[in-house]
Amino acid sequence: MTMDKAGLNEGAGLDETETFEVTRGSRFWLYAPVTLLALVAIAWSAAWFVIKGRTVERLDAWVAAEAKGGRQWACPNRTVAGFPFRVEVVCETLSLKQGNVSASLGRVESVAQVYQPRLVITEIEGPLTLTDGVVTVKGTWDLMQTSVHAAPDGLQRASLVAEAPNFTVTGLAPTEIGTSSAHFEAHLRPNPSRAAEGAYDVAISSRQAKIPALDNLIGGGEPTDLQLDVTATKAQGFRGRPAVEELERWRAADGKVDVLMLSLTKGNRKLEGKGALWLDELHRPAGQFEIAAAGLEGLLGNATGNKAAGALIGALLGQGQRSANGQPKLVPMPPLRIDNGKLAMGPFVVPGVRLMPLY
Repeated sequence: MTMDKAGLNEGAGLDETETFEVTRGSRFWLYAPVTLLALVAIAWSAAWFVIKGRTVERLDAWVAAEAKGGRQWACPNRTVAGFPFRVEVVCETLSLKQGNVSASLGRVESVAQVYQPRLVITEIEGPLTLTDGVVTVKGTWDLMQTSVHAAPDGLQRASLVAEAPNFTVTGLAPTEIGTSSAHFEAHLRPNPSRAAEGAYDVAISSRQAKIPALDNLIGGGEPTDLQLDVTATKAQGFRGRPAVEELERWRAADGKVDVLMLSLTKGNRKLEGKGALWLDELHRPAGQFEIAAAGLEGLLGNATGNKAAGALIGALLGQGQRSANGQPKLVPMPPLRIDNGKLAMGPFVVPGVRLMPLY
């Protein structure tokens, strides 16, 4: 009997040990994912603070390098935040000064995802004031955002989108230049096939733009929808020099703007064209365009100095034709030339239009 009891007790002890081992193993797998997640969170947090520290160091080093080049950037009350998945740099105001050139903006917030640091998206608040002591640009908008996608060897592309922008330029022409639109976009990238020319591609689009100078040229006060694709050669980054010096550098280097596509719609007036623009020796715009147009009797009237004659010439050139859907039909027009400060369409010089030197 004693032996039986001992055997029973021994058997009971084995069962308890096995139960303890099974319970301990099941608890390990129960808590392992939580522990692993906690370790990952700690590692990620540490990595984010390291990235934040490096971002601050690089910003400070960049500002110091810019200061050595004579460009003074000011970002009061700068903050760096965005934990855990992005890095946000916020300036309550942002300003730049170099020599006679100065610029100021409202609040600027730049954001980059931790896993995509080369793509930086920035939201900019106005107003904008940019001046070189002679030319002054002022601007306001409802919303403005930019994106810059960098590559290891430099800029890959940059974009700007603005809602309800309104800009005025003084000092560049005898009278103030003003423009506004409901929506504006601009995209920039280096041209990979024309790198030796220092060429950049620019695509611009604007909806419901108000351009008084265009109203005077082709008639009508309707807003304008515009699309423009160009390639500018001999283009360089902003050096902080006055605008007139930048323009003169570009002109002296034989810089040119190749207009690959121009599309303009203003009420029932339409124009499509391509050509090239540059600056002549007297610093005036010059160039030539091949165009097709519809409803431009007003421009022809300006060219001849007589509205009736413009309407007659327009009829002879096919203006007023309608396509199958009833819309104005685009018809090839005589070449549009900008030469010696004058605007000419074919043999007709537009009276009263004199392009003054830009600087």
